[in-house]
Amino acid sequence: MRPSPSWLLLLLLTGSILLSPAEVLGQTQNREERRLDVSLSDINRPSTLMAQKVLSKAYEQLGIKLNFIATPAARALSMWTAGRLDAVSAKVIDTGLPDSIKIDIPIVYEEAVVFAVKKNVSVDGFDSLKPYVVGYVSGIAYLEDRLRNVPQKEPAPSLESLFRKLDAGRTDVAIDSRFSFCLVRKLGLNRIQILEPSLEKRLGYHFLHTRHQQIATALEPVLRNMEKDGSIKKIQEEVMQEYMEQCTELSDARNKKAAG
Repeated sequence: MRPSPSWLLLLLLTGSILLSPAEVLGQTQNREERRLDVSLSDINRPSTLMAQKVLSKAYEQLGIKLNFIATPAARALSMWTAGRLDAVSAKVIDTGLPDSIKIDIPIVYEEAVVFAVKKNVSVDGFDSLKPYVVGYVSGIAYLEDRLRNVPQKEPAPSLESLFRKLDAGRTDVAIDSRFSFCLVRKLGLNRIQILEPSLEKRLGYHFLHTRHQQIATALEPVLRNMEKDGSIKKIQEEVMQEYMEQCTELSDARNKKAAG
């Protein structure tokens, strides 16, 4: 007796449901090992390492290797437009990336704070910074977007330049990630402090080029499972612990050198 068409359809549907994302992806691509070129921020901060570690673990489950390319944001956008990138490790702002697919599971976070020497600066959101000369690192799209209504802005080419300008009085305040306070300690700029509360905490998401729709479809459930089982949070916590330990070591080494 030949199976009915409806029975065959049920078998096909059931078989598809039982396949893992990696198996589904494997059926639609060559047996050759896949490798994707992924842009990574060239700024050494915890969120950069968070993205690298989370994505490496996720893509490993799909049998895909990643080639991370550390580059400034403007250069990354140029490479993306030219078709030379397959993905962006993580972005905290959704706009400005044409032909992209957002994987809707946050993998990194950034907490924007105000750094200042003067203690009479009142912080209550980005609009509260309008009376001041505000320093920031140029090329960070998220900060440029948030500071668009601030009339007096002073871009800096690097974090070190940002904080040295603030210490020298060329700016009233500086805006960057809370993570950057480690560099302040390393530089020995002891007058600079973080003003509380923070301006905001932003989540960052992974983006793939639209030509990789099949990979995006397979990747999303992998990242969602990593979110549910706590893998992403664990990686974030490990990165932060390592970062803070390094920061403390740098500060201690500088203090010993000054005392010696």
